[in-house]
Amino acid sequence: MIFSQQFRALLKLAGLWTIPWLAIGVAVAVYRWVASGEYPPTDQSLAGWILTHVIGYGALGLISGLYLGLLLARGEQRRRLEQVSTGRIALWGAVGGAAPPVLFGALGLIFGAPAVVYLPLVGLGLVSAAISSSVAVSALLAAKRRALPQPPETPTLPTR
Repeated sequence: MIFSQQFRALLKLAGLWTIPWLAIGVAVAVYRWVASGEYPPTDQSLAGWILTHVIGYGALGLISGLYLGLLLARGEQRRRLEQVSTGRIALWGAVGGAAPPVLFGALGLIFGAPAVVYLPLVGLGLVSAAISSSVAVSALLAAKRRALPQPPETPTLPTR
């Protein structure tokens, strides 16, 4: 039962990260379509062009959310989300967001990609870290607002 709850929480977190990256994928696709100067910039249709970007950016959000969930599960094992400080959540979010571009950059280094591809990965890593950190902090603040108040401790009489 605990495993299934943790797995559902991990999938929800991955979905929470995927949604903003899907929107970013659509925005980038439309911008690149309009700013390319050629209409169309490839032999794809606009829908195909947007779908390609949505899949790529959505995969980035999914990987980032899964990685963040696994980091939180391992790093904050015995704490509820409400018990973790805002700074730690922001740090975990930034690490989780920057992980996919760093991973892709490392794979590029291993397989001999040209150096020109690393600058966009650095920019994407910074943007991803900032987005993931802000989403993680907003999720923490929402969880703290929803948290049930703890019952007050009942005073006990001293024993002799």
